[in-house]
Amino acid sequence: MASALAHLLNFIFRRMPVIEDTAKERAQNASRRPPRPPKGVTVGSEAYGGIPCETVRKAGNCDTMVLYIHGGGFTTGSARERRAVTFYLCDKLGYDCIACDYRLAPEHKLPAAQEDCFAAYCAVVARFPRLIVMGESAGGTLALTAVQRALREGLPAPLAVAAFSPAAGIGLRFPSHSRNVHTDYMLKRDPSSPELLAKMCPDGCGEAFYKDPSVSPYYGSFAGFPPLFLAASDIETLYDDAAALQKKAAEAGVRCTLIVKRGVVHAYPVITQLRETRETFAEMQHFFRREGVLCGN
Repeated sequence: MASALAHLLNFIFRRMPVIEDTAKERAQNASRRPPRPPKGVTVGSEAYGGIPCETVRKAGNCDTMVLYIHGGGFTTGSARERRAVTFYLCDKLGYDCIACDYRLAPEHKLPAAQEDCFAAYCAVVARFPRLIVMGESAGGTLALTAVQRALREGLPAPLAVAAFSPAAGIGLRFPSHSRNVHTDYMLKRDPSSPELLAKMCPDGCGEAFYKDPSVSPYYGSFAGFPPLFLAASDIETLYDDAAALQKKAAEAGVRCTLIVKRGVVHAYPVITQLRETRETFAEMQHFFRREGVLCGN
């Protein structure tokens, strides 16, 4: 059963209008004051691979770094707007974090975001070989494509990947995209609709673009992929995406698990006050421990 807070958030999001104007949505999101850093947590800025990033650190944390990639449908979001989750990872779980600010559509359409995240990944993994890559929603998709590309190009893999409510691919259609559109109170839309694709993708792109593993991890290879932790909500439109990715990864021999929480909003792990979020992060830590993805100090 969903927590009381999950029900309250569903009530609130259900009554919030969809903002079609990207600039207005970004301005509204940016106007929200981020949480204050917990005691001992510091926030800084640094470029990795030429990509601006926010660093979140705490003295005494373990030597395993997290590269966190924010979501926002490839059109909104920022590292600053994900401080609640990076603060939680840093303060409660002991991981210092690097959160990247990649280029956003429609000004910079795909694969610009993927190129930026891959550049950041290359620089971060070279400096911090004990690395976990995480992301939610579009950020989960970008985490998967960045690691798949690294493997294709013979670069080091991270210790593990965690993707919360990722899209399996651009232009892919799954039953939950329409089945759950009236229960996904955050997205409220079919993620494979032509209107959304037009914002994210270059004009005139077709099937070859949608099936490019640089933008659609479902079409990429999971051979040699590190342990993969997935989480999703049973009422969100991207539920089938997470299930399809878990199935494909498992078929490739990847050690993979999918956690499904009932009645929570899309990409719920970014809302750290939720009981379901705390449970999911505890399950993620258990998965990492079982797979030997532990701090080295």
